[in-house]
Amino acid sequence: MLQIQRGLLLQYGWLRSWLSGRPVDAAGDPLPWLAYPAIDFLSQFDFSDASIFEWGSGFSTLWWSTRCKRITSVESNPAWIPYIQKHLPGDVELIVTPCDADSEVAALTNQPVEHDVFVIDNHGPFRWRCAEAATRHLAAGGFIILDNSDQCPKACHTLRESGLVQVDFTGFAPGSGYAQATSIFFRDRYRFRPRSPRWPPASPAQPNGPWEGC
Repeated sequence: MLQIQRGLLLQYGWLRSWLSGRPVDAAGDPLPWLAYPAIDFLSQFDFSDASIFEWGSGFSTLWWSTRCKRITSVESNPAWIPYIQKHLPGDVELIVTPCDADSEVAALTNQPVEHDVFVIDNHGPFRWRCAEAATRHLAAGGFIILDNSDQCPKACHTLRESGLVQVDFTGFAPGSGYAQATSIFFRDRYRFRPRSPRWPPASPAQPNGPWEGC
């Protein structure tokens, strides 16, 4: 039990996130507010030449900005915009829209380009519309990340019906007191390669190295 508490609360940084009210790791660096298993999965890939488009800015934007070639983030929460604008690097494109689904979708459809990764983490009722739009602008070998997918069955259905494969990651998220699901959708394969020859990498809470002979 002590090892479980140490792993989640300290080594993953859950306690630091809870105390600060912000999703961060054990060192205080930004994390996406996704389920920890999804963060572990995403952390292993090299996104250095990828274009990211997300609905819902935040600490995920900061996390992605250090890993990708370019990132565009759509935000419609007027109370949140002044805070996140102060923290975003200058190379992040922040698109501020009214809080309605048409405006948020138009932020993507007004850009005639494809993106390698979409992150859908905005106002819940808008998510299926954003999912629908993302499928039409997803680059070959890319994928779509839908947070809180256990609460967004219509968005999941929309993505599956477009021919994407759904993989679910369920667990605790930084500073959150309950488990949630983050789902990643892709076609027959994705193009991203691992950042390290060890794949998958060790968990932050894994105390042991590889088994001998394995």
